[in-house]
This record gives sequence, C-alpha cells and structure tokens, in this order.
Amino acid sequence: MLPGLQFIVRTSLLKNESLGLAAALNLPLGASPALLHVPAKQEKGLIISFTGFSMQGYQDVRIAAVNNAFAKMGYRVITPQIATIDALCIHPRAIDEVKQAILSIWSDPILNPNKHKPAIFAPSFTAGIAALAVAELPENTISGMCLLGSFCHFESTIQFALGNPNKTDDYGMHVILKNFLPYEMGDRPELEEILQTALADNGLRRKEPQLPALLQKASKETLELYSQLKTDAGFRQTLIESAYKKIPDFSTWKNRLDLSKHAHKISCKVSIIHGKNDDVIPEAESILLHQLMKPHNPQVRLVVSDLLSHGDPKFGWKIFSELINLARGFAFFLDNSKI
Repeated sequence: MLPGLQFIVRTSLLKNESLGLAAALNLPLGASPALLHVPAKQEKGLIISFTGFSMQGYQDVRIAAVNNAFAKMGYRVITPQIATIDALCIHPRAIDEVKQAILSIWSDPILNPNKHKPAIFAPSFTAGIAALAVAELPENTISGMCLLGSFCHFESTIQFALGNPNKTDDYGMHVILKNFLPYEMGDRPELEEILQTALADNGLRRKEPQLPALLQKASKETLELYSQLKTDAGFRQTLIESAYKKIPDFSTWKNRLDLSKHAHKISCKVSIIHGKNDDVIPEAESILLHQLMKPHNPQVRLVVSDLLSHGDPKFGWKIFSELINLARGFAFFLDNSKI
C-alpha cells in the first residue's frame, strides 16, 4: 500500500508538472516525439504513460505530474505522442498507434536501455484504447496496466456523454460532436470552428474564452443548430445515431473499438480505478470491464473511489478509508510493474 500512498502524495501535495526530456520514438513511418522522465537512482521498471483526449496533447501537464511521481519512485517513464489521440479523433487507428508505440519503446536500446518489460498507465477514453491495444498484442508483452476512468462498452459510453443531464463539463460531448457530426451533416466549417473553439476554451482553460466573440459573428442558422445541439439531448443523440450508420464499414469499426468484446484477451495484471459518480465516463463502465475480465484473468483489481468523484468533499473517517482503498489500487499496479 505504501507505494500507492507515495504516488497519491506526489501527484497532489508534491505535484511537479515539468515535462521531462524531449525524446524521439522510431516508428515505421518515421520519428515521433515523446517525453522521457528518468529516475535519479536505479530503475525499478519502465512505465509507458498515455494522455487522455487533451487539447495539450502528449504535453499535458496532468500526465507530466503523474510521470514525475513515477520517476521519483524509481521508474523510467515515457509518454509517446499518439497523433490520433492528440487530434481528439475517435478512430480504431489509435489502437494501432498505441501498439506501435509500445513495441517500439520496448525494443529501443536508447529509450529502454535496461530492457524492462513495460507497464501501461492511461486515463479516461485513452485507457480503453490502451486496453484494446494490449488485447491485440501477444501475451507477456507488458507487465501490467493501470486504467483510470476507462470506458468498456463503446456505444453506451458515447450515449452517456451525449445524454447525461447532470454533466458539469461538456468537453466530452463536444469531442463526440466534432468526431461524428460530419458523417451526418457534411462539411460545416462555421459549426466545426465553433466546436473546436469551445474545446480549446475548455481544454486550455483560457482566462478569456474566444467562443463568445465567435458566436456573435456566426450565422443565425449555425447559432440555432449549435444551441439545439448543446441543450437538446434527444436531438444530438438522434443525429449521432444516424451518423454512426454512415461511417464506412461501421460494424467492423465499432467492433474493434468495443472493449467489452475484447477484454477477455487481456492476461496481464490490471488495476482498474474509477471515480464514483464520474460525469464523463460512468463508473459502470469500469465495473463492467472488471466483470468481463475477472473470469479469464485472476490478476485484476477494481477500485471505485469517492475521492475521484466530481461531488462535494467528504469528511470524517470515510475519507481515510477511501484514501487507503485508492492507495491499494495504485500500489497493485506499481508492485507489479517491477522487473
């Protein structure tokens, strides 16, 4: 449990958001950037960390804080750029990019000089992508995974993001609209610019949002459409359901992105961690993932924590027990990431 407590302290009270060293990952189509964090003392292992669907891409300071915590605890940490994810693109090719990154890092004598078998850390929608990539890799390719707030069933996750009436953050909804509306409505440059600007205002936490000025210049038709997309859950769900059917080879596309159909193939040790009452991806997704993996993989642990929720802080002894529970989830990952 101690490594888990250390990790929590280092990503909260002692947070360090420095990006690390610039590195190059040799891929079949050429070099791709990555960030490297090297421990000061002897390496315990190698962790490959991936960012969520962030406007900052692989340079997201939130994953940098995670990387610095791992490095302080003795791990070499590498965050590769995944072009599809950095573009906020929901597409099966992200699975291939993650697989290539894992295999390239593992075999690279410069990035992995001690020939460690890598462990994987991934948050949010990318956690599901990383799990799908591992499901397609040969057994024993990685030492373990930590999936933080992952999805499991692709369509139910999308529907939740589109229809959840209690969401406090509509970033995920805008990502989905950006990805799927063109299949239904064709090219709409004005609407696409509005969606991208709304994402940037939110994701970059702009002190002076640019969306209001853009909306003032937009046509009446686009304004009415955007307003309906934002406020009418039934309308946007109907549009996206129709858009699905127009994606070329959608049945194959959807099957490959549906982790619920591939979870049984994952045989490494897995720590699944999710915030209770998560407004972006519900905890039911991680609970389902655990249920599907457990009969085939005894080395799976699930933690659903109040400390990761979007609700009000909870005081008293429960916060202590929750901290212990969460620490055990991270410790399960870290204890199994040593070579």
